[in-house]
Amino acid sequence: MNGTAQGFGDSALNAARRERELRALGDGGVVDVLVIGGGVTGVGVALDAASRGLRTVLVEARDLAFGTSRWSSKLVHGGLRYLAGGGVGIAYESAVERHILLTSTAPHLTRPIPQLVPLLPDIGAAQRMLVRAGFAAGDVLRRSAGTPAAVLPRSRR
Repeated sequence: MNGTAQGFGDSALNAARRERELRALGDGGVVDVLVIGGGVTGVGVALDAASRGLRTVLVEARDLAFGTSRWSSKLVHGGLRYLAGGGVGIAYESAVERHILLTSTAPHLTRPIPQLVPLLPDIGAAQRMLVRAGFAAGDVLRRSAGTPAAVLPRSRR
């Protein structure tokens, strides 16, 4: 064995590779981007920077996605939960980030999952209108972020 994980070649994350790359960093090489934290955001930033040809270093105290990313639902949402609290700006930002993930950064890792809200007979008209308004707001966010219905279908009844 040559210091890499058997069957995974030089791309495997392991102790030997980590040691070799840390040694190379200490040899005075110029680093364009230093990313601290290997959660979903940090890894995304590092991937983007490296794909642009920047010498990128990602530093993580434990393992990739060890912290909050690991505990999350792994859902990429468009910001409706922020809208419900009045956070229009953050809702829009979330919809834009979802668009980027769905169309360029990770279309191979993301896919739309339908959301079903049952409107049972005991749900009043006001609740029904609120649910419909929420889905309409989601459609507005999707369109404003530039995500086509072919990528993320619009809501329907």
